[in-house]
Amino acid sequence: MKYLLSTIMAIGFAFTGVQAQEANKAPQEKTLSKEEKAAAKAKKEADLMEAFKTAGLTDDEQQKYRAIMEESSAFGKTLKADTTLSDEEKTAKSKEYGKAKDGRLKELLGAEKYKALKEVQKAQKEAAKAN
Repeated sequence: MKYLLSTIMAIGFAFTGVQAQEANKAPQEKTLSKEEKAAAKAKKEADLMEAFKTAGLTDDEQQKYRAIMEESSAFGKTLKADTTLSDEEKTAKSKEYGKAKDGRLKELLGAEKYKALKEVQKAQKEAAKAN
């Protein structure tokens, strides 16, 4: 009887230990150092300038594009911070705003330049995923 009880207790302790170790293996959120953040920001800017050059955007178009994207970023941050909306409502508003933003960009750049810019950005994104 003592042998059975001690065996059950040993199995219980082993199971508890294994579960505790697996809980520690949860994926940790990766935090970037200042240097890594600066390098990522510089790469993003270089990619954007390359996309502008390839699509043939003028300086005026580049500035207006940046203004629209900054506005979009600000909208996304305020939408994310809004606790009164459900996740579905946030997703719907985000999609709605995205369509409006794309419309404004197409109007600004014209269909040809907009398409060229999006193709370059898509290629850059795929190249980044491959690395």
